[in-house]
Amino acid sequence: MKYFQARISRETAQIFQMLKDTYEQVDGKSLTQAMIISKAVDDVSVLKRWDKVVNDNSVKGKELEKITDKDLRIRVQLSPQTQEKIQNYKYYFPQLVGTRSVTLGVALKFIFKGALLMRDDATLVDFQSRDVDSIIDSCKYKLAELIAPTNKVAFEAIFSEMKNEITSLKK
Repeated sequence: MKYFQARISRETAQIFQMLKDTYEQVDGKSLTQAMIISKAVDDVSVLKRWDKVVNDNSVKGKELEKITDKDLRIRVQLSPQTQEKIQNYKYYFPQLVGTRSVTLGVALKFIFKGALLMRDDATLVDFQSRDVDSIIDSCKYKLAELIAPTNKVAFEAIFSEMKNEITSLKK
């Protein structure tokens, strides 16, 4: 698995720290950078009002003295699906910002900001867009990272069977 790398601003690092604190408080355990990024990308997949997220200035990271130069560089192992989603957002955001392109750091800033804002503002979320298949796929990728390599084939078969059964119930 290749590393995902990005440079982020101090403001983005502060927003990331706020998101990390929120997720850790909800989960009750310490989370890695990769886990937080993956969770944020999954969470924002149901956002429908990105214009509000991009133009919102209410999310200001508290001044954290512990933001170091190391915190401004993200280098984590993410699933290919998560990396692809981040790249898709990177190509989507310029039309909202009014620029030709945005960096990965800016894309991450909006993703983190969206993940924080959607906890407070239900009007940003489109619950209908997230169907059963996307929920199952999301869970599959999260669980696949926890499965030992020798069990991956059996896991894939069982999960596919479960997905097919659930899909047939929907019809």
